[in-house]
Amino acid sequence: MLLFVNNRLWGRDAATVDFDRQVRPILSDNCFTCHGPDAAARQADLRLDLPEGVFGSAESPGVVIPGKKEESELYLRISAEDPEERMPPPSSGKELTREQIELIGRWIDSGAKWQPHWAFVTPQRPPLPDVSRPEWCRNPIDRFILARLEKEGLAPSEEADKVTLLRRATYDLTGLPPTPDEVDRFLQDDSPDAYEKVVDRLLASPHFGEHRARYWLDVARYGDTHGLHLDNYRSMWPYRDWVIQAFNENKPYDQFIIEQLAGDLLPNATLDQKVASGFNRCNVTTSEGGAIDAEFLVRYAVDRTSTMGTAFMGLTVGCAVCHDHKYDPITQKDFYRMYAYFYSMADPAMDGNSDRTPPIVSLPTPEQATKKAALEEERAAIEKQIREELDKVDYRDPDEEETGPAPSPREIVWIDDEVPAGAALSADGHPWEFVEAGDPAAFSGKKVMRRKAEGLAQHYFTKATQPLVVGDDDTLFVHVYLDPQNPPREIMLQWNDGSWEHRAFWGEDLIEWGQSGSPSRKRIGDLPAAGQWVRLEVSAKDVGLEAGKQINGWAFTQYGGTVYWDATGIVTTAIQPGEKFRSLKRWEAVVKGGKPDTWPKPVAEILKKSADKRTQEEQAKLRDYFVEFVYEDTRAIFDPLHARRDEVDKQLRELESQIAVSLVSADLPQPREAFVLERGDYEKPREKVEPGVPSVLPPLPPDAPPNRLGLARWLVQPNHPLTARVAVNRFWQEIFGTGLVKTSEDFGTQGERPSHPELLDWLAVEFMESGWNVKHLFRLIVTSATYRQSARVRPELLAKDPENRLLARGPRFRLDAEEIRDTALFVSGLLVDKIGGPSVKPYQPEGLWEAVGYTTSNTAKFVQDHGEKLYRRSLYTFWKRTSPPPGLVLFDAPSREACVMRRARTNTPLQALNLMNDVQYVEAARKMAERLLQKGFSDPGDTAKYGFKLVTCREPKPSELAVLLELYRWQRDYFEKNPPAAEQLLQVGESPRDEQLPARELAAWTMVCNALLNLDETITKP
Repeated sequence: MLLFVNNRLWGRDAATVDFDRQVRPILSDNCFTCHGPDAAARQADLRLDLPEGVFGSAESPGVVIPGKKEESELYLRISAEDPEERMPPPSSGKELTREQIELIGRWIDSGAKWQPHWAFVTPQRPPLPDVSRPEWCRNPIDRFILARLEKEGLAPSEEADKVTLLRRATYDLTGLPPTPDEVDRFLQDDSPDAYEKVVDRLLASPHFGEHRARYWLDVARYGDTHGLHLDNYRSMWPYRDWVIQAFNENKPYDQFIIEQLAGDLLPNATLDQKVASGFNRCNVTTSEGGAIDAEFLVRYAVDRTSTMGTAFMGLTVGCAVCHDHKYDPITQKDFYRMYAYFYSMADPAMDGNSDRTPPIVSLPTPEQATKKAALEEERAAIEKQIREELDKVDYRDPDEEETGPAPSPREIVWIDDEVPAGAALSADGHPWEFVEAGDPAAFSGKKVMRRKAEGLAQHYFTKATQPLVVGDDDTLFVHVYLDPQNPPREIMLQWNDGSWEHRAFWGEDLIEWGQSGSPSRKRIGDLPAAGQWVRLEVSAKDVGLEAGKQINGWAFTQYGGTVYWDATGIVTTAIQPGEKFRSLKRWEAVVKGGKPDTWPKPVAEILKKSADKRTQEEQAKLRDYFVEFVYEDTRAIFDPLHARRDEVDKQLRELESQIAVSLVSADLPQPREAFVLERGDYEKPREKVEPGVPSVLPPLPPDAPPNRLGLARWLVQPNHPLTARVAVNRFWQEIFGTGLVKTSEDFGTQGERPSHPELLDWLAVEFMESGWNVKHLFRLIVTSATYRQSARVRPELLAKDPENRLLARGPRFRLDAEEIRDTALFVSGLLVDKIGGPSVKPYQPEGLWEAVGYTTSNTAKFVQDHGEKLYRRSLYTFWKRTSPPPGLVLFDAPSREACVMRRARTNTPLQALNLMNDVQYVEAARKMAERLLQKGFSDPGDTAKYGFKLVTCREPKPSELAVLLELYRWQRDYFEKNPPAAEQLLQVGESPRDEQLPARELAAWTMVCNALLNLDETITKP
């Protein structure tokens, strides 16, 4: 049999040609672009990806006549000497080799048996192959591996030594090395199941879930920021913790999929299941000015569809966004049918640059939940007391006050010694504050607002509890004092009625403050004279604030200088919420002459009706509102109750801001209509589509709901050919470095075929029949004889199988970025053994975020954490999408902007420089040196042996020990002559230094440990 692995042919059975394994890859690479699934690119109306295109039908002749290559148009064209006749044409840049042409000819002559692409056929459990050395096999995995090796004339390697095996399994199952005590215990355990006991212990470790989650976060494109524009913080870490928990509790993988894609749609969904649905919310989002809602709703749905296809089906379905897939039988309509499942999700197109863009769930700690319940109980008691007091009031409207003139203009001071209740304060640049007035004295009250500015500076507030209502012919005012020693160039006021497009300014006409000439932008005149309090006024109409508008925000802007701002407000005729009256009819007459919509909605709706059209219930509600909020005689009763309620509400808001939240999925009550989009353009909808799945795959179950839950359940039905295969292949990749299908993100015709197809199918069926048991699968893999082989490379293996795809030796490759950093922290004793919680910000070069951020972003400036947060596992490192952690990216971690199924693995000089010089690694070397010296060995050789064993788990060879001792003596002599250098080295990092240890000794051993942390063996899985 001929098999392609790493683009090489294995086996030489000329009598048999397998279409799916040998011929289809040739056609896919060279012919499908013009003669494949994409109808728009198809030439000569010929499809070579379908049997009817190859063999013909009643309507059209085929290009292959089984058994007759010399009469088959396909063979004649690929073997033609004439460039005008030959396919692929020379202009395509593709050319078949002589061996490929010969192979296709043999396939035709042998009967041209057609087979569907292997990945679209439901896996069946194959029989275990016969082998000549069954005693070598520990479980069924080994039968498949050994059978293949025997066909290739190879033998497996000997079993790895116990230390190597322990170190390998501990890294593979927990992402950390074993401790010296764990090594010693394993070496002392001579029981036949000693290794199996170790595996069971590691599978039960909470670090198992952390390590598995680390791989999954690449797939889920997890990040702690939005990823576009401001790239602000978003609260997603509870989803990350859910993933850890799911692996630790061995959640069945089918449920793992369902809860992530549709946990929110499950009947009586739990809080955890809703958090799990955050998988869909991990996509990049924006709130950039000028961004178009319709465009980004499409982008989000496209991302979610593509991610689902890659993560669970191993297909590049995103290639069908603009046209039919060029290589796989996935049409553009297929893509948009799957897209329809995600297009009706309820999260907004613009994320608001918020950390808690809805829909979200709150996740209070037990203490927070208790406090919240107490506050809510207190609020309910206040509401009950208000209701009781209302029932006591026997209000009768005084006839003499039923009518009267409308109120005269009066001045309402909105800001004096503090901003309105409930307002959210903010600023661009240096913060602003109320300060006790000195020189100058306050214009009003005891305090003034003050702020110095070098350039453009704004301070503003929004969302006041009680907004201002604008009336006819109103004016707005503020009192200012310009410092004569440092006057500004210009000052400006802004008002917010839902937008900040209402401006008045004094001084120069600076374009950066808004478009000159805008009807909502009024230039009043020159700056007032410095050194005295001046009242600045502007007509509300002149800045675009019409009667009935509500002002809920005010901004004070200055360009340079020092400005003092004081009493601020409005001169208005409008009735403000909270004003007092003695007569309900009088108040109603005044209010109805203005804008009823400025009142609470239920009250406004009643006010719109005439008295004779209201129900008794409506009239009673109006009366109660008046008595509670407006009636002058009851203010002494209700104002204190309102004040108490406001205080409780304030405490509740503060508590809510401290409670963790997580972004989750939800669907709109009414689904959006989905369409096939011409070339993926959101402005060019074509055919309307309903939710569905590709026709090349099994159909949806008859009872599948037309939502994400139906899609998720379809993915895990037993006849689905891809889901289980993709999962076990990815798990295999995590252990062996390369999947049985190397292209773990692409199981389509352009992906690499499985190196061991029968083993892949056996594992997929075993996985499903085990109840999708993840720990069972990992135990099966790591207890196999295949896994337990030595990784030593024999010459014949290097020549025949340099990438170890035949698995005649154990896996050996460089650790991933997180494992390298975690190893340094672990062996140094710095690692904080804590599971879960908010992301942390360990050491990072200063200013790195500033290169990609906006000054108004809350991640514009990197602020390093301190204490134990510096030493958490790398899994918990804060992930800023536009500037991922540099120490991890250097070792090939992705940006997490898109789904990644496998990382690259590079080897560069910069990586070595990082390990030798980065603060984290130098500090780890110092703490590791302290750990060695605290052992109190009298012989430096014993100290060096212990250090070597910490990082490699084995004793050093005499030659290795000699090098370490020579390095120690050299460094000790250097630091004895250069004490300042020793002190400088020992000050790296924030962890406290053991002052009892001599600086020269500690510095010398720090450099030895620095070298140990840089060993190839330290950063490589054995």
